[in-house]
Amino acid sequence: MSEQLKLREAVPDDAKSLLNFLTKASQQTEFIDHADMQDVTDDDEKIALDAIYHSEYDELIVAIFDNEIIGYARLENVDETKGEFGVVVDQEFWNNGIASYLMEDMLDWSKNSPLTKVFLEVYKNNPAAIHIYQKYGFTTESEKEKTLIMEKLV
Repeated sequence: MSEQLKLREAVPDDAKSLLNFLTKASQQTEFIDHADMQDVTDDDEKIALDAIYHSEYDELIVAIFDNEIIGYARLENVDETKGEFGVVVDQEFWNNGIASYLMEDMLDWSKNSPLTKVFLEVYKNNPAAIHIYQKYGFTTESEKEKTLIMEKLV
């Protein structure tokens, strides 16, 4: 599969495809809440992707298979040294290493950014995600009722 899979930085023209992907992914699992995106237009998403593309603190990498977005990794800064990380892969492509490829690319990107720490929030009942985050050096820093806050120095 890796010969057909392409990873690249998201660009504004990806807006419609990315919104379609997020809608699909949110219907596949209980771990993604797409309610916040319901009113986002393609133009809104283009503006957001343009800002991310030009930011030294933010990044969005998409995984493309057959000219379709099937996954993405997102790093969004919360202050000058810390960014919030997330990764989503289309359920049809789980267990093919795509999340690992996206994480590796994003963590490599973060090493060349001004950020010194990345963190994420993951549901406690999502052992597959917890496992992959631990595999890449994330450790649990705190717990909420349903989630773990994990972080990693970069």
